[in-house]
Amino acid sequence: MPLAMSDERIDKYLLDDVDDELLEEAGDEGVPTIVVPEVSPYAHEPVPAGASTAGANPPAPAPEPAGAAVSEETSVPAPVPSPEVAPAPATRSREARLAEALDRLMEESVDVEASALVSLDGFIIASALPEGMQEDRVGAMSAAILALGERAAAELGRGQLTQVFIEGAEGYVLLVAAGGRAVLTVLARREAKLGLVLYDMRSAADTIAEILG
Repeated sequence: MPLAMSDERIDKYLLDDVDDELLEEAGDEGVPTIVVPEVSPYAHEPVPAGASTAGANPPAPAPEPAGAAVSEETSVPAPVPSPEVAPAPATRSREARLAEALDRLMEESVDVEASALVSLDGFIIASALPEGMQEDRVGAMSAAILALGERAAAELGRGQLTQVFIEGAEGYVLLVAAGGRAVLTVLARREAKLGLVLYDMRSAADTIAEILG
């Protein structure tokens, strides 16, 4: 025998049934459903309701500021070394150049046994004399011979003296002006060819005059 329900329970059952039917009808009429928004991992703004984040592209990185450090992978061209400048050769002294001129004279003329460059006052400027021959005596005699030759040429009306030629039993003494400041004295052997010796002396005298200025 079925139990009889009280009127209060019957009323509650009927109300619950009516509420369920009202909710179903409201859902069919398009009542908006509340959806909790999802937070995008790439932005602080919430993703709109119903939007899908699958396959969304991440935001592009911000451009680096000007003057940013260059990464290690960037190849920096090596600096080009400046060409090395060769040092200028040391300037030779005037004494060395004069001695070289005398040495060249004796090498080119095998008949020359000794040579000296003497100032008009009788002082040796440069010399290439054999061992045992005193420079001061050569200088003094060269100056005396030059002075006597100039006086003789002037008084005898021979003009300006250019060279002095002395012949002895054992050889020759030759003096040639080297510019206006010195005289070139040469001792030549007896068998010397005087023409070649004088030619070499004049060439050396021109070089010496250029060096002395």
